[in-house]
Amino acid sequence: MRFNKSLLWVGLVTYFILTGCNLTIITETARPSSNANPPTAIIIDPAITSTSPATPEPSHTPKPQGIWGRLANPEFENERIKTSLFFAGQSRDGSSRYGCSASSNLDLYTVHPNDSRNRTWSQHVENRDFVIDQMVSAGLNVVSMSSWGEDFLPCDASWVPSAPMQTAPGAHDELFTAAVSKHLLIIPFIESRADWAFRDEFPYWSDGSLAPGTQSQIINLIDRYLKNPAHPEWADSWAQVYDRNHEPRYAVTIIHASSNQLKAGDDQAFAAGFDLLAETVFQATDVRVGFFIDTLPPNSNAPGKFKPSPEKTGSMLFQTNAILGIQSFIPEIWVSGSPSESQLIRWKKDYSRRWLETGIPFLMDISPGYNASIVFPASIRYGFSTNWQDALTGMVTDYGEDGLAFNSWNGYTEGMAAVPTLEYGDRYYRWLQATCGLVDSKL
Repeated sequence: MRFNKSLLWVGLVTYFILTGCNLTIITETARPSSNANPPTAIIIDPAITSTSPATPEPSHTPKPQGIWGRLANPEFENERIKTSLFFAGQSRDGSSRYGCSASSNLDLYTVHPNDSRNRTWSQHVENRDFVIDQMVSAGLNVVSMSSWGEDFLPCDASWVPSAPMQTAPGAHDELFTAAVSKHLLIIPFIESRADWAFRDEFPYWSDGSLAPGTQSQIINLIDRYLKNPAHPEWADSWAQVYDRNHEPRYAVTIIHASSNQLKAGDDQAFAAGFDLLAETVFQATDVRVGFFIDTLPPNSNAPGKFKPSPEKTGSMLFQTNAILGIQSFIPEIWVSGSPSESQLIRWKKDYSRRWLETGIPFLMDISPGYNASIVFPASIRYGFSTNWQDALTGMVTDYGEDGLAFNSWNGYTEGMAAVPTLEYGDRYYRWLQATCGLVDSKL
């Protein structure tokens, strides 16, 4: 069979045009003599030979590797978390917005929001949009949603005895709806309540079952917000966070992480419990969850027979796949005795440094201070000073590499509020903006 060189050249030229490569062809009809002109070089460039513009090749830039402790949702990928604890719902003003009667606590406020929309969340959609827009303008990208149990609990066993607002499951629904069109994600924040605490059942309850109440609450939240056929859009607002293996997990925060089922020295069992809990939830729901935990400090007034320490428990939590990070809730409140402000600052700085040094993602928690002198008369009062604010700003600079947790957005009965108040104006709102800016400025 005769080999047709002309067809070969046509085929080659066509191939290089289609693949977008340049091709140099040396034309030669006969071997040139020594004084002949050199062969002619023809550059075939598809950009000028194609009769229509070449279709650009799709980009195959590799996806950046997920960073442990950072957000994994689309449009938020690898952002550091900047969050605030939020009590969704109407104020406890004597109304019954969600089918539960709750006594008014307005006379227990130690700070008062200067815009009534921060107390009347449930009255109008516009009020909810106002609150969410405030959060985004402050620099937050995540709201930690205070949660007081499953949606099937009776009123007196859920939020009514303890929550400072009407933080009912219906208020959670309103939060997820309001967040859909905003640049804001949600992490459920599982609270201790009157008849239930994480520490009493973790890792195993007295009957040998694995943290049954914690399991039930997480599965209930998954059913409501990730698998709700009436509101599939809600699933996009639950924050996903990368774990130590760079895999995304739906984040859950657990307050007061200690144990009455373990004793001092049971560090491995405490750490392993979180992987067991996440795996059990996965088997029930096919959803991977991970945890931020509020580590209660040893050698303090904090409750729990076992309390995790950076030195003894930190290395084991570091190896725990389901641990997403440390998100403390005013840990200095547990310091024994009657510490001065300067002593609390030194203690908080040491606590934060030691947890950061474990290598586990650490959200630096800050608050204006603490004043629950009406609702909890025996509690300590601290902060609300330039010295306290400056010290915590310095801690964000030093220990806020992984993110920030502001406690809290609307904790009016404990003096912890980011929103502008009658007592402090917009001082702490502007401070939150500034500290979020500090986190954003980190490379």
